Amino acid sequence: MELPDILSDQNVKEAAKLLRRYYRDTDKKGLLSTGSYFDEWAGRGDTANRDAITDSDAVAVSMLSVTVPAKAMVGLAEPHTAARITGLLEQIPTDVALSGLSRQDAAALLTGLGPAALLWEELRSTKDNRWGIGATTASKIMARKRPHLIPIWDEVIGQVIGKRSSKDQWMNWHWLLTDGTGLPERLAEIHRLSEVELPLSELRIVDVVLWRYGKDQGLGVGRGAGRK
Repeated sequence: MELPDILSDQNVKEAAKLLRRYYRDTDKKGLLSTGSYFDEWAGRGDTANRDAITDSDAVAVSMLSVTVPAKAMVGLAEPHTAARITGLLEQIPTDVALSGLSRQDAAALLTGLGPAALLWEELRSTKDNRWGIGATTASKIMARKRPHLIPIWDEVIGQVIGKRSSKDQWMNWHWLLTDGTGLPERLAEIHRLSEVELPLSELRIVDVVLWRYGKDQGLGVGRGAGRK
């Protein structure tokens, strides 16, 4: 996976404008995009309730134009399932960015039998996806719980980066963030120039810039592509 050009050195100012538009622009009724509330809704998802999936998390992901099915919320709240999810979340840190991990540590978290990979499987469910949580919704739940480690994926992002699978992009982003070309520093500069005061993770900045860029290019028509 190659870094999209909008995140290159020469496009820092343009990327900052996209970030600012996402968080600052209002609609005809003077309302901000619901997506702009996702990060801080109900005190964030990685603070007080960091190791459980709550109703507030379901509301937050709805702000990115997806719905956690009611049967999924019921299933996720079942004692044995909730305990498994808590056990996995407890193994996934909230205080380290993907760019701060070694390749070995990132792989231990995100691949194989790593806790993030297992949480992904838990959310997606196995037997015919009985809970109805798709890849887009699963990525947004996980990004809500661990915004510094899990990138959001939807149809727009997939088309911009040329990836069809959410989980497959995790280690690709780690490589891009740690390959010595200065992406973390550029993201910090994009954030600064945007004048958006929210404490956004590097991955959330990536997500917003790529999504806004993709929408401006007319990409994405499926579920979760709107983020109204």
